[in-house]
Amino acid sequence: MNNRIFLLFPFLMFALLVQGCNSQEDSSIIAGQVIEQGTGSPIADAVVELTQPESLLQTVTTDSVGQFSFDVDPNSETVTVTLEIDRQGYQSTTTSFKLAPETNVDDLTIELQSANDGGGGDGDDDGEGDDGVGGESGGAHQLELINISSSSINIAETGGITNSSFTFVVRDSAGRAIGLNNAEDVTFSIIENPNNVDATITPEVVRTNADGTVTSNISSGYVAGVVKLQAIINRDDIGVTIRSKPVAIAIHGGFPYEERFSISTETFNFEGFSRDGVRNGITVIVGDQYSNPVKPGTAVYFESTAGIIQGSGVGHTDEDGFVSVDLISGGDRSLLNNHPTLGYGYARVTAHTYNKADEEITQNVDVLFSGPPSYDNITLNPSSFAIDPDGSQNFTLTVTDINGNPLPVGSTITVETAEGLESSPEEFEVPNVLTGGSGVTVFEFSVADTDDESSNVQDTQITIKIETPAGNTATRSFSGTRAKTR
Repeated sequence: MNNRIFLLFPFLMFALLVQGCNSQEDSSIIAGQVIEQGTGSPIADAVVELTQPESLLQTVTTDSVGQFSFDVDPNSETVTVTLEIDRQGYQSTTTSFKLAPETNVDDLTIELQSANDGGGGDGDDDGEGDDGVGGESGGAHQLELINISSSSINIAETGGITNSSFTFVVRDSAGRAIGLNNAEDVTFSIIENPNNVDATITPEVVRTNADGTVTSNISSGYVAGVVKLQAIINRDDIGVTIRSKPVAIAIHGGFPYEERFSISTETFNFEGFSRDGVRNGITVIVGDQYSNPVKPGTAVYFESTAGIIQGSGVGHTDEDGFVSVDLISGGDRSLLNNHPTLGYGYARVTAHTYNKADEEITQNVDVLFSGPPSYDNITLNPSSFAIDPDGSQNFTLTVTDINGNPLPVGSTITVETAEGLESSPEEFEVPNVLTGGSGVTVFEFSVADTDDESSNVQDTQITIKIETPAGNTATRSFSGTRAKTR
C-alpha cells in the first residue's frame, strides 16, 4: 500500500488559534473552593492570589459559592505553585503544591479560620487582648486591621459601591491599644497594583485617636483589578518602621459596553447534523467602557435558531468577563432553515446583555451542523483520465456533506491510486471553517506515473475515501488508463 502524506493547510493554524478564546494545549487549570473551617460554608469575595512562581502571578476573587479558577501556562516544566488567600474577618492562609505541564489541579478545598477563633483579639492569637494587661499603654508596636466595609468595590460611574472604609488599631507590645499620650501618624499607601488601578486613598495620613484607631477610605477610579493597601508607622524615636499586613481590595468593572462584547465558537463546522448530543463550546467575553472585564456575575442570555443552547436562560460572567456554554445538537433539523442569511444546515447563536442605559446589546456567531459524507457529493474533474508514460495529471476534487456544506472539522479525505501511480498529496484534512471553498470543499492534487517497467496500456482507477471524526464514511472510484508505449 502506498505511504500516505498528511497535508496541513496554512490557514489551519489560524483555525486552531480561534478555536476557543482561552484554550492552549499546554495550559493548566488551577481551581477550587474556599470554605469556612468548622462549618464548611462557602466564602464569597475571598481574594486568592497566585504568588509563586513569579511568571504565573494572578489574582482572583471567589464567587458566590466560594469557587475560584486560574488558567496558567507552566511553560513545559513542573513548578511549585503557592496560593495566598485573604478575606476580611478570617485569618489568611497559604497553600503550595506541584503543578506539571498540561495537568490540572481543579479540586482544591481551602479552609479559612474565623479571625475570632484561637485568639483574644490582639492580632497575635496568644489569648492576650486589651483586657489581659492593665496599666497605661506603651508606644506603638503593631498595626491590626479591625474593620473594612467591603473587600470588593466597583469602578466609578457604575451605580455600585465605589468606596470602602477601613479601620486599623495600633497596639503596644503588650497588645493594648495605644492612647493619646503615644499617638502616632499612620500613613496609608497602595503597595501592590499590577493592573495600574487608579484607586485613591483619602486621607493618606491619619493620627490615632484615644482608642488607638485610625480610619480612612479607598475609592475606585476607572480601572479594574486587585490592589493591596498597607498602613505604616515610622517611629523615628527608636528607628523602627511598623507595617500592617497588606489588605487586598478587588475593584470590579462596570456595565457591558457593546464595542467590548464579543462571542466565538469552539468549532464552526461541528458534526451535529445527524447525531444528537454533540457539544460545541460557545464563549462570550464582556468588557466595560474602560476596557475592564465587567463585574463578575453580569447576566448574559443565550438563544439559538436550532439545536439546544446550554444555559439558554442565563449565564454569568467570571472574573475575566467570560461566560461559556455549550450548543448541543438535537431537536428538529428543519429549524436549520431558520438562519437569516446562510442556507440549510446553519444556525445562529445570539448572546444578549444590557448596557448602562439598560438597553439590550447583542452579539451573534454562526455555526454549521455538518452532516456525513455521501457518494453523490464526491466529484472529480476530470472524472476520466489517461496518464502518459512518466507523465502526470492534475485533478480538482470537490467533497461536501449530504447537504452540500463543508464536512465536519477533522474529517480526512484520502486519495488512493492503483499500482504504478502515485498521488501528491495523498491526504487532506477539513479545517475549522464556516463555509466552503479552496482547501475546505475543493482540493487540488496530481497523479503521476511511477512504473518504469510495464509497457502495456492498463485500466486503472483513483479512489476517494472520506471519514469523519465520528466514523461516518463514503467512498467513490474514478476510472482511467495508464498508457505505456516504450
